[in-house]
Amino acid sequence: MAHLSENSQRLRVRCDQVHDCKILHAALAGFRDVGIVVLPSHFESDEAREAFFKEMSDGAKHLGPWTTFAVLGDAADLVHAHPHLAPVLQYQLWIAMKRAAPIVSPQKTALPHHHFGALVYTRYRSALKHAKTRIAYSYCPACDKTTKDYGGKKHTYHEYGTLMSDVWRDIPCEYEGDLLPVFHRFADLFGIEPYHEVRVLDYRTMGRPYSNEDAVSDGEVSDGVQTRAMFENVLITGDCLKELKRLPDNCIDFAFADPPYNLRKNYTGYSDDRAITEYFAWCDEWITELARILKPGRTLALLNIPLWAIRHFLHLESVLRFQNWIVWDALSFPVRMIMPSHYAVLCFSKGPSRPLPGLTGRSGNALEEDAFAPLKPLAEEYCLRSQCVTRRRYDGIDDRGPLTDLWWDIHRLKHNSRRADHPCQLPSQLMYRLISIFTLPGETVLDCFNGAGTTTLAAHQLGRKYIGIEISKEYSELARERHREITLGMDPFRKQYRELSAKNSPVPRMPKQKYVIAKKELQLEVKRVAAKLGHLPSRKELATHGRYPIEYYDRYFVSWGEVCAAARTTGMSETRTNGAPKPAAEQLSIFDEAF
Repeated sequence: MAHLSENSQRLRVRCDQVHDCKILHAALAGFRDVGIVVLPSHFESDEAREAFFKEMSDGAKHLGPWTTFAVLGDAADLVHAHPHLAPVLQYQLWIAMKRAAPIVSPQKTALPHHHFGALVYTRYRSALKHAKTRIAYSYCPACDKTTKDYGGKKHTYHEYGTLMSDVWRDIPCEYEGDLLPVFHRFADLFGIEPYHEVRVLDYRTMGRPYSNEDAVSDGEVSDGVQTRAMFENVLITGDCLKELKRLPDNCIDFAFADPPYNLRKNYTGYSDDRAITEYFAWCDEWITELARILKPGRTLALLNIPLWAIRHFLHLESVLRFQNWIVWDALSFPVRMIMPSHYAVLCFSKGPSRPLPGLTGRSGNALEEDAFAPLKPLAEEYCLRSQCVTRRRYDGIDDRGPLTDLWWDIHRLKHNSRRADHPCQLPSQLMYRLISIFTLPGETVLDCFNGAGTTTLAAHQLGRKYIGIEISKEYSELARERHREITLGMDPFRKQYRELSAKNSPVPRMPKQKYVIAKKELQLEVKRVAAKLGHLPSRKELATHGRYPIEYYDRYFVSWGEVCAAARTTGMSETRTNGAPKPAAEQLSIFDEAF
C-alpha cells in the first residue's frame, strides 16, 4: 500500500551486507543521519547475541547529536537489544511490521509468527522528529468502500488516508527476504532536515532463519494438581500478591494479567504512580507467583505497552518459556503523529507447551457475535458494515483470515453502552480469543487484576472455571453482579444505558444533550470561516464571522481542536469511485538506488 509523507524530501538509501559485528563500532561512529541495523536472523548463542549488542551500544555512543537509529529484528531479539541501547539513546517507539507469510509451528505449540519489529531511538531527547505520514485508505473487495466505516466523521479525515500508526500491516515483507519497502518508508518518514541518508547495515546473513521451535517444544505434558474446589469460580477481593500466595503450585490452566501501567490512571483503590524501579520489582513478584501456580505446559499471557513489555519479557524468560509476542493493533488515544496502536500480549508457557487447544480444534464452541469469531479472524481487507457482512454471508464469500500472533480485528470499546464503570475495560472479544486459544472447556482461568470482570465473565460464558482477584471492593462487587447476570441468562457485555464516572482518556466526557445544530454542520461552518480568513479562526473570530451562536461550540465540543477538526483537513469519501487524489509520483514509485 502507498504512503504519503508531507513536506518530505526522500533520503538516499545505502545498504551494506555485513558479516562481522566488530565493525559496528567503526561504522556507527560519527554517523549523523538515519541508521538502521538489521539483526541476524538467528544468533548462534546467548553469548553471541550479547556480544553483538555490546558492540552496537558502544558504537551508538558516538552517533551524531541528531541521529535517528533503528534496530530491525524479531521480538525475542529486540527485547535484549533495548537494555544495551536505552542508557545511550532515547527510546521513541516499537514499530510492529507484518510478515508476508506467517511462520507456522508444526506441533501447534505456538501461534503462527506473523511479525517482526523495529525499535526506534534518537540521540536527542525530545519527541521524535519526522514528516507527517499518511497511509492510503484500503477498500473492501466486497462493497468497494473503505475498510473502516467512518460514519458521520468523514469531513474530519484527510482525502488521502489516515495518519501512520506504529503497526505497519500495509507493506508485508519477509524478514529473511526483501526489506526494501521498509527502508523506503524510513527514507520518506525522515525526509526532513537535517537528514540526507538512510544507512542500512544488514547482518541477516550471520544467522539462520527464525523458527517458533527455537522458543517452544512439542508434546503433551502432565496437568499438575487440580485446583482446590474452594478456589473454583470465585472472585476474591484483596491484594494480588497475598492472594496468589494462598494458591497451590501447578493449579491454573491459563493466567492473564493486565496490570496497572504506572501511567497515573485514576483507578479506584490504587495509586498508579509508583516509582519505576518499585513498580517493576512489584511486577516481578506477582509474575513469579503466576509462574509458580501455572500448570506445566500451560500459558501465562501478560498485556502491556511495548516499552513495559520489554522489561516484563526479560523477567518472564527467567521463569517461563517464550511462546508468542502477540501484536494487538488497538488504536489508543492519539498523542503523536505516529498513532499509538501497538499493544503487546506476552505469552509464556511453563516448560514445553502442549499443543494449543485453539489450534487443534479442542477448545469447544467459541462465542461468536456479528462478524467476530474468536478462532476465525476477519481477513484484514474486509469491512464491518452490517449490510456488507450480511451480503457476504448470503453470497458465501469466505472473509476469514489466518489466526496468527498479529491481531487487527479486535477493537477497543468506543461506546458507553458497552462499558462498565471502569477506566480500562478490555473488549470481551480479546478474552474470548485468548481463552479459546489456550484452554479446554472446564479448565481454570485466573486474572489477578480482574477489574470489572471481563476475563472471568468471558471464562464463565465459555464454560471454563475462573478465579478473579481484585483489590477494589467496588470493582469486585461490580464483577459479581455481572456474573449473576450470566446465571440469569443475560449477556453482561450487552448494550445498555449506563451513567459512567470512570474515564480512560484526558478528554472530558460530554453530557447527553440535544443538538440544535448538528456538530458536523458546525464544524463545516468553521471550515468555511477558516477559508475566508486564511487561517483557523479564534473563538472571537468565529463569533464575528460565523453563522451560528458561539454558545453551540462551547456546549457541544470538548476542545477548540475538535471545533476546528474539519478545517484542518480536506474531508474524505468512503467510496473508491469518488477518487481520493493520488500522491506525488515519487511517493509511489520504486526506489532506484543501487544496492
